[in-house]
Amino acid sequence: MVYFNYIATGLIAVFILIAALVKKRRPLSERFTRLIESRRFELIFVAVLLLGAAALRLIGLSELPAGMNQDEASIGYDSWAIANYGVDRNGYHNPVYPVAWGAGHGPFYMYAASLFIKLFGNSLFVYRLPQALLGVLSVFVLYLLLKKTTDRFTAYIGALLLCVSPWHIISSRWGLDANPAPFLILFGLYFFVKGCQDKKTWSYALSAALFSLSLYSYASTYIVVPIMLIILVVYALVRRYLTVKQLVISGVVCIVIAVPLAMFWVVNLFKLPEIHTALFSVPRLTALRSNSVFLPFDQEFFGNVLKNIRSLFSLLFSYSVRELHNIIDGFNIIYVFTFPLFLLGGFLSFKRAIKLKSDRFDFAMCAWFVAAFIFSLIVRQNINRINVLFIPVIYFVAVGIRFLADRQRELCAVVLCLIMAGSGLFVKSYFGPEYRQQIGVQFMHGFGEAAQYADSLDRNTVYCADRYTDRRVNGGYLLLMYYCKVDPTRFNSTVQYYNNDAEFRFAKSFDRYNFVLPQDMTADEYQDDVFILPSDYANRFDLRYDIKQFDNFIVVSRSR
Repeated sequence: MVYFNYIATGLIAVFILIAALVKKRRPLSERFTRLIESRRFELIFVAVLLLGAAALRLIGLSELPAGMNQDEASIGYDSWAIANYGVDRNGYHNPVYPVAWGAGHGPFYMYAASLFIKLFGNSLFVYRLPQALLGVLSVFVLYLLLKKTTDRFTAYIGALLLCVSPWHIISSRWGLDANPAPFLILFGLYFFVKGCQDKKTWSYALSAALFSLSLYSYASTYIVVPIMLIILVVYALVRRYLTVKQLVISGVVCIVIAVPLAMFWVVNLFKLPEIHTALFSVPRLTALRSNSVFLPFDQEFFGNVLKNIRSLFSLLFSYSVRELHNIIDGFNIIYVFTFPLFLLGGFLSFKRAIKLKSDRFDFAMCAWFVAAFIFSLIVRQNINRINVLFIPVIYFVAVGIRFLADRQRELCAVVLCLIMAGSGLFVKSYFGPEYRQQIGVQFMHGFGEAAQYADSLDRNTVYCADRYTDRRVNGGYLLLMYYCKVDPTRFNSTVQYYNNDAEFRFAKSFDRYNFVLPQDMTADEYQDDVFILPSDYANRFDLRYDIKQFDNFIVVSRSR
């Protein structure tokens, strides 16, 4: 893939120079333009695109990524507890913002998953299903948005790029609280643009509701959405797309939906008493994550911002694998070799956006990009935190491809062939056995089945490896709770933490489950207990023990 990226990047850079310098243009033919503008072609293209998007995001959803991430286990358990008991694992009734590990996680995905669990029962497939469906829907909504803001061809290309984007496929297949954030912003932006075009108040009100809802997904939206809305609203008022009355109505909708979240932050920032009502509760976190997420505002702040600018482009287009759960080496967010198209498309979009008399709506995506770019400079970057930047990036690549199509259609066709070839290589890698095995190790594949088996044995205590005894097992206590369906009341009344007031709390024990491994697990005092351990612990036990393997984990118990 390395050489493919080098060659493809070079070719695309040359293609852009040719398209810019050669005076004789060869745009899309009139016959082809009529074809793609036809209603029949649109229906067929969109149907095939959505079927492809659904296949890439739904097939084998419970098996890939193999296993379950610790954050998935945290949100998944709280989702199951809310669906079945009305409280999370910390005992809060319908929390506005769940305490989770201690510093909380976004509530949107927890409640979305709890609804699906309530309807369809608890399984890893059902837990991941809301995110997968949001991923498919976002492909369709991006098409609708670009059809309104640009032209039919760019809309087709943009939706196709999102459909085959490695980041988008991977993020649609596992349930992290941060993953829905860019999709909800996209939905809000679509209805804002729709309001600009049809002047309907309900479009603006629905847009405001979706933007407010996005605030419940992940903390990145606290900065991105306000900056984005300020730019959009000012632009819409200047262009007279938006009336003061519509602004007030939308503002009221936005505020009403955001009030519970505002209450939560007032309680936590000012350390006020918790709030408990018949409908919901407002808990206090053990710690705020601002120090571990945002760059400290000290003498090194501006130097760190400059480093973030460099690392941002590295992350987008030359990022080495450090987050296997978000990207695969060589493919990145939207294929490494599209970097020249991103630069070109960004330049063209901003050039059009600053022309207030332009009928194009490039300002919408440019506003999103500016807001997300500002946010990405002031945080400790990782893909989950700055995923709000990626849909505008994909849009700029689509605009760059449109530039080629307007000037040299043959070169545009070659670029599309390169992208489809890259997507084929990605699908082969992602769904292949090597990645499945690698992500299975990281997502602790086999732990859930091992926990269920150990829990079914009639033994006194279940001893389980976790982060403080084996760093390869992160959040083992939550995985056990999720797979064994532990009563949240029983957990909350018996749990003892290593670090009760920390940002990330880890259980030492609860009920009959213990996460401190004995120094000598073969001592006679543990003969009536059962152990859940990484598979390489097997050589520590002799023939007196029954050892049952579940991929990366084993369950060990002494024979009776």
